[in-house]
Amino acid sequence: MRIEIEEKYRIQSNVLSKTKCSKSYFPIIPAIITFPKYNVTSYPFSESFIFDSGASISVIHQRNKKLFENIEPFDTTPLIFGNSRTKLNVYKVTLRIQGYDFEIVAALANDLKINYSLLGYYKGYETFDLIVMNNKLKKTKLINKYGV
Repeated sequence: MRIEIEEKYRIQSNVLSKTKCSKSYFPIIPAIITFPKYNVTSYPFSESFIFDSGASISVIHQRNKKLFENIEPFDTTPLIFGNSRTKLNVYKVTLRIQGYDFEIVAALANDLKINYSLLGYYKGYETFDLIVMNNKLKKTKLINKYGV
């Protein structure tokens, strides 16, 4: 069964230019964070993941750290944010996006400076067959041709 998930871009922040204040729109995917094995979920709250084509791995914002209290990380990884380098715990996480479950690998941030989690490449958005970011329509579409 083909799966298509479509989301409108959202305003990430105001960007001040020399001539005017304009709004920046970014592809943001809302998802419920779950650990089915441990019966842990962020439901009824969803986390907003900014689609980050430059992120090698997904990173979950530190505001969700309570979900991870009794979950053992399966690895650690050094990550570079701007000019700083930090070592973070890495977890297998299930994201529920529009009713579909996708298992990703994600690090839990200590001090992410933006208000979003990051959906990165490795075991993140690489799990989708096609990704369409239409800047003119301000929409993102994630497609799995053969289902989850």
